[in-house]
Amino acid sequence: MKIIYIVILLSISGCAHIDYAPSVNPHTALSDIVTKYTLNTSALTCEGVSAVNCLALVHELNQLMLEHPNNKVILSVSAYALYKSGRANQAQSVINKLLNLPNPPLNALSLGINLAIEQGNLAKAKQIAQYAIDEFGTEASPYLQMASIYYAQGHYVIAANYLELAYKFGTRKSHYYYHKGLIAEATPDNALACHYYNEAIGYDAQHNQATARYAKLSVLGNCES
Repeated sequence: MKIIYIVILLSISGCAHIDYAPSVNPHTALSDIVTKYTLNTSALTCEGVSAVNCLALVHELNQLMLEHPNNKVILSVSAYALYKSGRANQAQSVINKLLNLPNPPLNALSLGINLAIEQGNLAKAKQIAQYAIDEFGTEASPYLQMASIYYAQGHYVIAANYLELAYKFGTRKSHYYYHKGLIAEATPDNALACHYYNEAIGYDAQHNQATARYAKLSVLGNCES
């Protein structure tokens, strides 16, 4: 019996070697991680001068997910960190789990839409976006994403209608005018697109996508100087 007890004790010690240290409070633990990696003050960057140690971040979040496998806030932050660190497949697995839980948060739905669009699965993206609109109908982001989906499908009138709803519910004006520029350019009405891109830049001088498209159309002679 003593030998069996020693074997069991050794087995438990071996399992503890995977750095599994239960947190007293999951919200406090997550808050500490968010503060440590400045996720509450800036977008997560894994490369460049302002990069954080994403490998360490993912490791800490993975441990939290082991401890609290159905905590939707932890799962959402983890999916975001996995996605931003180039682990799209792992992020998709976490998003799939969130989508199967009741009342997934809006940021998880938004990431799920982005992943579906990147995978070329517009039908799935549209399904998630519609669910987001049904559950968060006064938020701008699901309307803006739905506009992007219809734009990708070439349904520009419907895309424009969803874009107006996004604007109604408070999307940033730079985003609004940039997407109006995309729709105008696709119509095609390059002169109008120039106007909208210029408006987007006026509201956000750092809007690189609007700047690049305005520059391209200017070179082609479509924009007034």
